[in-house]
Amino acid sequence: MTTLEEQPSTDRSPGFARSLRYEWAAFRSLRSNWALMGSAVVVHLLLTIVAHDSHDTGDITFNKVMSVAWLFTVLVGALGVNAFGTEYRYRTIVTTMLTARSRTHVLLAKAVVVTAAAIVAECAALASSWLVLAGMFGAAPTVSTSLVQGAGAVVYAVLVTLIGLGLAVLLHGSITPIALLVVWPQIEMFLINRLDLPEWLLFVLHPFYSARQLISDSPAWPGTLPMLGLAAVLLGASAVVLNRRDV
Repeated sequence: MTTLEEQPSTDRSPGFARSLRYEWAAFRSLRSNWALMGSAVVVHLLLTIVAHDSHDTGDITFNKVMSVAWLFTVLVGALGVNAFGTEYRYRTIVTTMLTARSRTHVLLAKAVVVTAAAIVAECAALASSWLVLAGMFGAAPTVSTSLVQGAGAVVYAVLVTLIGLGLAVLLHGSITPIALLVVWPQIEMFLINRLDLPEWLLFVLHPFYSARQLISDSPAWPGTLPMLGLAAVLLGASAVVLNRRDV
């Protein structure tokens, strides 16, 4: 019988560390993830080129881009959906769940990987916009404005990604979760425009809208709370479902 001391170090490593290495390998081997990240950068570049006017300063153009760029955050959020959605699609979820020491570790590992990927993708997209304005148009936005708005955009993208991850588990796939990430913010805007609701009720009932208040020159950080709460609830429910459901 092989003793613990005789086993390879990879077999003795903590469950979460093993899950993290596995999920990172799975993430980088999936071409659609790189396509999504590249698309996010391309979209920001195109928005910047189209939005810039020769009479505008860099800050004005950057504000224009940020005011509509949130519409395309679903490209980054789809990274979270992909983490489980592709496993359900190709039935690799069976192997993943049956061989995992802890299904909760799998969920946490996927959350860590897609969060890191979302941060990198959004930072790359924002940097591309800044560099185009500075290099191509000679209208570099001020660093302070860029950092303030960029930080809000990164947080928003991360929350969308985590919500996508939770939806993929609860809805057992990828098509419906991605559709929800696209439609949900639009429904919120429709309700806001149609219903005369108190500000506090809008804050609670429209998490995506509330969190988008971050993407401005003077971000309202408490606006992240409803969306953060939504992400936490979805991920908590996902942990329960994964541990109770047969794959």
